[in-house]
Amino acid sequence: MKAHVEHQTLPLPFGQVYGTLKQRITEHGFLLLHEIDTQAIVAQHGITIPPLLQLLFFEPKYIAQIMANDPLAINDIPLKLVLQELDANTIQLSFKNPVGSLQGYGLKPEMVEELLERVQGILSF
Repeated sequence: MKAHVEHQTLPLPFGQVYGTLKQRITEHGFLLLHEIDTQAIVAQHGITIPPLLQLLFFEPKYIAQIMANDPLAINDIPLKLVLQELDANTIQLSFKNPVGSLQGYGLKPEMVEELLERVQGILSF
């Protein structure tokens, strides 16, 4: 597994976690930019997988800092939560830790830590 990817397994149904995550993303001041329904996309090509969604989100206030320090950091945003059904009552929730993925761009450590804390607030189940 990639070093900067954090994950947790939750004994909850997929739909419940999905609804909660969408609500929490906006409650924590982020913009929900896009949802990718990976299951539906691969189904169009005859491939069957369990429910798998990717939620892309970000907070615009960080963009100025990122652009001022190193515009290449844009390659590591927006942030993404991946929600995967393991069985009817168990899901795996994962995300790329911004502290690790944004290191090396010369960004203020306080900003990146704040970003991580806010993401962790979304994920507290």
